[in-house]
Amino acid sequence: MRRIDLAEIEDSPACPVWLRDAMTGYLQTVTERVEPYSATAPVLRDLFASASGTRVLDLASGSGGPWAGLIDQLEGVRVTLSDIAPPADAVERFQHRTRLEYLPMPVSALHPPDGDFDMWTIFTGLHHFGPDDVMRIMREAQHRGVRFAAFEATSRSAAGVAVTLLIPLLVLAMMPRVRPRKLLPLLLTYLPPILPVLIWWDGLASTLRTYTADELRDFAERVDDGAYRWSVEELRSSSGPIPVLALVGRPHRVVA
Repeated sequence: MRRIDLAEIEDSPACPVWLRDAMTGYLQTVTERVEPYSATAPVLRDLFASASGTRVLDLASGSGGPWAGLIDQLEGVRVTLSDIAPPADAVERFQHRTRLEYLPMPVSALHPPDGDFDMWTIFTGLHHFGPDDVMRIMREAQHRGVRFAAFEATSRSAAGVAVTLLIPLLVLAMMPRVRPRKLLPLLLTYLPPILPVLIWWDGLASTLRTYTADELRDFAERVDDGAYRWSVEELRSSSGPIPVLALVGRPHRVVA
């Protein structure tokens, strides 16, 4: 199945803030309930085991992603979340966490801020970037000498497309659990059911834009500068039928 770079509503500059927040809020709620990224903890733990520092910059964080649950499994790790359009409620939600914070200013994954970060992570975000931009991010990680881990819970396959058919039902079930609860998204979930259709479209577009393991391996070969080691693997999770695709990079020489 060839990659189709369909436009996602959430990515559009014309997308109203309330709609973007409703869509990312739904994704956050599903992530917290289903835990599709639970299988990534051992990979992250292994990366930190060979690292001299434990500061993480998470890129394209949306409403927070899986870090709220993962951080308790990684002792001593401190995570800074960021996004090109940071939701105000997400910034407020994390402001009292001791090892987890959300930057209030816009941050592009193509231009990560300077800082004392030891690792960059991206969850469900790599497919938003074209091939040249994905390799640009990878090259920048190499240039700065930070560890890198990107994870995708969607799959560009018949099974992945089939899973998207469940999205409207999940929206109907999950939207009342999205916090903060807002009237307009709730109304447009049921009367009429506009949000289930819009979120399904973005889910389908994400699936058809997702890179395969072979494509990511090709990117790794093309950006390889000899000082960095890239690997791609599929992580099986008990929470769903679709494996999580992991792109991991680290410097060859590590000062422990």
